[in-house]
Amino acid sequence: QPATIPTDTSSSSIQMDHSSTWAPNNVVSAARLIITKLNLLVELFKVPAHADCVGNNYADKLTKDAHFDQDNHILFKLDATTMKLLPQWNGITIENRLRRFIRTTATYKGLENFINLRKNTKYRKLEVDWTSTFQCLNCNIQNNETLMSSSKIKAQKVHLLIEEIPTIEQMKKSFLEIYDDWKCPSCGIEDETFNHVWSCDKHKSTLLRIRNRTINLLVYWILECDTHLQNGLVNSSLLNLYIWDIDHNINKFTFIDLIKGIIPSMLYQTINSWTTKDNSINILIQMRQYIFEQTFTEIWLPRCSYLNKFEWSLGLTKKKKLTLKNFRSISPKNNNNDNLEFSFDALESIRKNIYFGYNIIDFYTNLTL
Repeated sequence: QPATIPTDTSSSSIQMDHSSTWAPNNVVSAARLIITKLNLLVELFKVPAHADCVGNNYADKLTKDAHFDQDNHILFKLDATTMKLLPQWNGITIENRLRRFIRTTATYKGLENFINLRKNTKYRKLEVDWTSTFQCLNCNIQNNETLMSSSKIKAQKVHLLIEEIPTIEQMKKSFLEIYDDWKCPSCGIEDETFNHVWSCDKHKSTLLRIRNRTINLLVYWILECDTHLQNGLVNSSLLNLYIWDIDHNINKFTFIDLIKGIIPSMLYQTINSWTTKDNSINILIQMRQYIFEQTFTEIWLPRCSYLNKFEWSLGLTKKKKLTLKNFRSISPKNNNNDNLEFSFDALESIRKNIYFGYNIIDFYTNLTL
């Protein structure tokens, strides 16, 4: 059955001519379904825009009526005409590609699980710039490359971020029979937790030197972006940020958080007030890399070298350790995350993204707002 349709847009004709090869479009998909069902022979011909013809006037009237009809709740979905079922998430119809939506949901569910860990309580109370944090974490990895060196560096940074480096207290979880009564290999007094590695009295002078050089480099990088800025103003503004204390604090940011790779929002905002967003990110990436390299080579590697020599003197080879792995189990601590204050588990970020178009990662940056 023939059907002649006037159109005032040449793109409509092009889309219908190539409808079998183009990516699906909701209107094109609906038109193809109608043509197939009714076995139509459709011919489109171009007319001037707003031409005074019956078909064009009728189409204009339908458009105007639909625009002002407040009771019209018909909503076209991409590919809806060819789908037998419409997937939903928490009662919300998924309009974008299902595979991408599942990947996004899984990614941010993982982020919520990480933020909800008891050891990350302060990051739910303070403002963390998670966008900058993850950009600094991924700065060595190209999306289309897999390099062993880059992958190893990223793995080391991830271990810092989640506080899972092989400290004595961490090793007790698998080798309690060996490390039960062991203390910090540097001071020999305190339990060697993640935070103690950096705040140990034996490392304080080194950490202070790294911190001071970090501040000086930040000033230098910022002045490189804008030579009109005053050195004293930039330096004093950075020093006024409450992030430079080298001791661990559960209520505020410290330099240990920067070692982990956490970027406080106040640091990003201060740098961004003087330069562009791209420059700000590049400066933070350089800072993150510098802190990582310096703490790794000046604190962590010497500590590991000393411990390896001490273990070797006791005959604790890798093979010997494996025979004692999980020989005894450490008493479990109450580390469950039930009934945590400021806990997030409803993926509110994705819901706000669907309803209001909010940037998902920015939702977690502003948890305290």
